[in-house]
Amino acid sequence: MNEYFNISLEQSILSSILYDPIKIEDTQLNIEDFYLASHQNIFRAMKVLYENDKPIDEEFIKAILVKEKSFDEQVMCEIMIKNPISNITEYEKQILELSRQRKLLKLSIDLKNNELSLHQKLEIINKSQEELEAPVNYEPKKLSQAITDYDNMPNKPKYETGIALVDNYFNGGLELSQLIMLGGAKGAGKTAFSLQFLFNVSQGYKSAFFSYEMPIWKIAQRSKKANLTQQQQDNILILDKGRDISDIQRNIKYLAKSGVKFFTIDSLMKLTNKHHAGKRHEQIADITSKLSKLCMELDIIIILIVQISNEDLKNNRMAVKGSGDADYDADIMFFLQKDKDEEHKRYFICEKNRQNGNEFKQEVYFNPKMLRLQQHRPALYETSYTSSLNDTPTVSMEVI
Repeated sequence: MNEYFNISLEQSILSSILYDPIKIEDTQLNIEDFYLASHQNIFRAMKVLYENDKPIDEEFIKAILVKEKSFDEQVMCEIMIKNPISNITEYEKQILELSRQRKLLKLSIDLKNNELSLHQKLEIINKSQEELEAPVNYEPKKLSQAITDYDNMPNKPKYETGIALVDNYFNGGLELSQLIMLGGAKGAGKTAFSLQFLFNVSQGYKSAFFSYEMPIWKIAQRSKKANLTQQQQDNILILDKGRDISDIQRNIKYLAKSGVKFFTIDSLMKLTNKHHAGKRHEQIADITSKLSKLCMELDIIIILIVQISNEDLKNNRMAVKGSGDADYDADIMFFLQKDKDEEHKRYFICEKNRQNGNEFKQEVYFNPKMLRLQQHRPALYETSYTSSLNDTPTVSMEVI
């Protein structure tokens, strides 16, 4: 019966999940799809650990299985020495097909059982047919039901950003479950805008800033100029470690469970994808795809700061540098474009908008003292307090 299973494929899949635990999120496999009982036990332990936000590693798996008296050290060693693979999709398809063949084999054996009545055999056939023909992890919905569900849905809440320019064009604020890409040339004000956004929403909500472009002390320096309240300071969480997308996914999930709704990642070019063996543009596309999925699953907003190539800037093309097809993952795309003649003048451009379809281009200005964007030219007299970090006169934060 060895044509109905493949131990090596099962080991490769389990080894790959051990090496990159985030893979368990996307797997279509169920416990019973594994042939060996020991493999079923390991996969079940992995799912238990994932569902409880615990590390999926040898020690935690062993602890669960030893307690159940089902741990097989030799099997675990064989899995650990197996070379992991970056893309387990094709391996999964083969495992699923083998699982289906085993079910068919069991069906044929059951039907040959002369002790069963005709009625019992017909029940086995009907039940097996339903199981074998059902789509894997997919259940279509009638359009009529989708319309009914839509009519009964509460209005999707919008969250004011405190940035009038954005709130006005988005009819009151941003909806959750969106990946927002923010691009522009170096020094255009991308980080300033993203911090301004987080400073504003922190008045009522928790937010997180993944800072891979500047040290935390610089963020603290900038926040002093914004004159934040104690509540705002407590509501903003800063991370500067863990640049790989697998680490970022785990951190975002953990923070989302504690109530964080708004995230900024600075920047895409600093992120790594160590478990993806493809070219850089393929790795980036995989990163943005995973971030987009997180937005949908966790009902959050992620602002991802991106770069634009010099060639695209010269030709006024708003394409994300080195992205491949990553642009398609964005729900909203903002760009900050420098004016050629006026130093502090910028153009705030919305080139993609899945929320309501509004696209626009608006003049704004970068305030070098306040490190913020505003709708009027910065003036020397705009002062209201002096930062304790330096003697430069500054003013409390103003929304665009």
